[in-house]
Amino acid sequence: MNRNHLKIIACASMLADHIAILLCPQYYVLRWFGRLAMPLFAFFIGEGCRYTKNRKKYFLSVFLLGLLCQAVYLADDVIEHGGLSFGSGAWYLNILLSFSCAIPLGYLTLDLKAAIREKDRSAGLRAGALLALGLALAAGVNLLFYFLRERGGSMEFDYGIFSMLLPVSTLLFDDKRKKLFAFASAVLVFCACTAGSMPFVWWAMGAAALLALYNGKPGKRKLKWAFYVFYPAHLAVLYLISIIF
Repeated sequence: MNRNHLKIIACASMLADHIAILLCPQYYVLRWFGRLAMPLFAFFIGEGCRYTKNRKKYFLSVFLLGLLCQAVYLADDVIEHGGLSFGSGAWYLNILLSFSCAIPLGYLTLDLKAAIREKDRSAGLRAGALLALGLALAAGVNLLFYFLRERGGSMEFDYGIFSMLLPVSTLLFDDKRKKLFAFASAVLVFCACTAGSMPFVWWAMGAAALLALYNGKPGKRKLKWAFYVFYPAHLAVLYLISIIF
């Protein structure tokens, strides 16, 4: 399987999950299939960090699209309810914003590895310190959101800290087998930590099985922006269907 094949599966998985949430909650099996999406996209966010030629552009493309999506959610809530409350679901930060937080952590991981490989102590210390600070900040923000939710708030990152750590796990090793093992281990920890509130999350392990078939090739067609646009586009269509019917 090439990258396009796996991303198409991830898009189909995400679509199935959101159909179950927004339109057909009785078809629970769709949510099982839907668990493949996040880890597959997380893997390729990590790959994007590894292979991008323009780090700033890659980060901004994910972050700004996520910001645009969030602005639409906030505007819709204001129009529908006349304002935003502390507990408004519009404060639930979408997956693109979660992944945009993972990207700088991925860059720092790569910088640290490069410094170790080149035996550049000063660069290694700098990258290591920044990475530790970034991880602490990510953990702190997610912990803060948890305490706010305990007091009636609703702000949180989609998939929490795991949406930030899964992409980083793909960057720990360059060898294909070691990379897949690290990623599968991270997905396993994610499943174990979230199974209490989402028992069917174990289906996410299927993403690691699919990635074992990944040949490392991008595919014949350039579909990068199609995959970016699919996220807001399919949500808009499903939202309109839910209103009409």
